[in-house]
Amino acid sequence: MTSHSDDGIKDQTFAIANYGINDKCEWLQYSNRIISQVLCIWLHSTIISRLLIVNNFKVISDYQILIIVQSAINIVACIFELIVNEIQTQNIDYVKIGHPFWNFSMSERILYIIFMNTSATSSQDILMLFNLHRLFIIKKKRLLILYSIAIPLMLIGPILDAYDCYPIIQAGQDVDLFYRHGQIPVLATVIIICYVKLKHEFATNQNFSEKTKRLQQKLSWSIMMQLILLCAIAVLISVIPESIKAIRYDLYLNYMVNYTIYSLVLTKWYPFLSAVFIAWSIAGFFKNNSSPPTTKQHSDVKIFQVEPQKNREVAARKMSPLA
Repeated sequence: MTSHSDDGIKDQTFAIANYGINDKCEWLQYSNRIISQVLCIWLHSTIISRLLIVNNFKVISDYQILIIVQSAINIVACIFELIVNEIQTQNIDYVKIGHPFWNFSMSERILYIIFMNTSATSSQDILMLFNLHRLFIIKKKRLLILYSIAIPLMLIGPILDAYDCYPIIQAGQDVDLFYRHGQIPVLATVIIICYVKLKHEFATNQNFSEKTKRLQQKLSWSIMMQLILLCAIAVLISVIPESIKAIRYDLYLNYMVNYTIYSLVLTKWYPFLSAVFIAWSIAGFFKNNSSPPTTKQHSDVKIFQVEPQKNREVAARKMSPLA
């Protein structure tokens, strides 16, 4: 039965140690997290290893570095998600953290929750950085300007989050462990603007090869699908509950626990689905061995290669036997 305070459900829930899994809903959350996060770690590890193997363990473009960094951040986020293991109980005011075989000290609780929170938000921030990086390259802007602004902001954000989270965790309260809701509108705005500009650039600029356009289009779709998933999750775990609370508070009280549990079960699959979209968007990267003679000059990893440069290289090869 749902328990709540005298004046309604509290806005702030409390985190308690996990001394055991008590019911089928807790078992569902526990097993679902293990399956989804392990699959996510496996897929991101596969992406990193295949990129390195294709290129003989030499990263030959900054774009590949971004892919590897993105996958590494997601792996870290999944590991801390597994460690913290947040489970919503049948009492809406309390969540369990930790494992029956591993209860955290206060210092461990603070460290693990902050690391999980910051790595999860960083995995979303890099979606925005991806699009900005592509736009700067295509517009022939200096990447130094982009990263001199982006890197400090990406470092300052987690530091401020940690500063805000520390007293909350120390007080035994729960922190929103999935993602920071406030950043979604900013992410969406930047990604959509970049998407429109990139689409226009590839539609009007004849310098890009058809192969480059296809790879870039797949990448754009991948990033947009990840953004759509994030927005859907924001609606699922924030907009819908708050709307029901405002319209039918009695309905909110009766069904909020189960709604929260099943919503969290669904949202835990976002990292894996995000990895699926990434793997799909860079599938061409894993086909270098099909045309060994052109791997160095025309591999699919040369995603920003433009047609005039390609034509000059082909012409140079054709002329070389005549020399």
